[in-house]
Amino acid sequence: MVNNLTLKRYIPKLNQREIFTIILLITEIIIFAIISPNFMSRNNLETVLRNSTDLAVVAIGMTIVMILGGIDISVGSSMGVVAIFVGWMLEANVNPFIIAFVAMLTGTFIGFINGILVTKAKIPAIIATLGTSSILRALVFGLLGGMRGWLTGLPRVFGFLTRGRFIGLPVPIFLLTFIYLMFWYLMTYTRIGRHIYAVGNSEEASILSGISTNRIVLLSFSILGALVGITALIYIGRLASVEITVGQDLPMAAIAATVIGGTSVKGGKGSVVGTLAGVLFIAIMRNGVVLLGIPSLWERAVVGILIVISVVVDLFITKRIEKRKREELSSFRKGMA
Repeated sequence: MVNNLTLKRYIPKLNQREIFTIILLITEIIIFAIISPNFMSRNNLETVLRNSTDLAVVAIGMTIVMILGGIDISVGSSMGVVAIFVGWMLEANVNPFIIAFVAMLTGTFIGFINGILVTKAKIPAIIATLGTSSILRALVFGLLGGMRGWLTGLPRVFGFLTRGRFIGLPVPIFLLTFIYLMFWYLMTYTRIGRHIYAVGNSEEASILSGISTNRIVLLSFSILGALVGITALIYIGRLASVEITVGQDLPMAAIAATVIGGTSVKGGKGSVVGTLAGVLFIAIMRNGVVLLGIPSLWERAVVGILIVISVVVDLFITKRIEKRKREELSSFRKGMA
């Protein structure tokens, strides 16, 4: 009996929004499997996994920041800067462990700066990260030497992160399983996770409860930055090059995956389980668009529509829950009377 209760404690509980996303994901898989005979092939599914690993990693950090009530649109430019540093170190034959450490440290530093702008300068997160994104994008442009700047033919030291295999299975399966389980546990069963949700629900109530909100914000942006550093390693391992447009679509994709996965744009709600479903939805849609020969412009249109639908569904579910709570409270008061 005790073992069953312990096991149930570690089984993720899905809310209505997450169930909605999973239904969307299953529907999408069925549609593409019917339309394209190659969709369910092993090679194609591994391609989907390989091409979505970087998005899957950075989307975890975006989820944490958005649960907090913030947003970070500088992740693409941040990844670009980190990727350039990684590329230079690979060309100089620096030890891979040192490269990985510097990548995560650089990403963490950028995230920490964003957190400082939000907590100390009191700049709204979207404005602060818009500013750092512009600065970092200009830095990418300058470091690569303008429009014709590229880093190509880089050693595939980190290629195993996307192309490697372990016991016959792609390494990304083990990498993402480890990272997602770690952050699921962090957000579900640790004090840090509870504080992040608390600050996202009400910063004023969190302060009154003795929570250091500034510290939580700094930690959350720094975690996202560290994950951006890992994402840069995955990106380099997959492409073995860095181009001037590196990371341009990453913020939109990460925010879309997070919102589609059920994270509230108002903060206080969301989970890495829902985000993973959102990442898979976007990754499969991208792959399906390629298989069917549909212009990529339509992919962006669909993502935009889904973001709007997800927000509307979230607001609808929130209002229904609030209405139910008011009715229960009213019934309780009548019973007390």
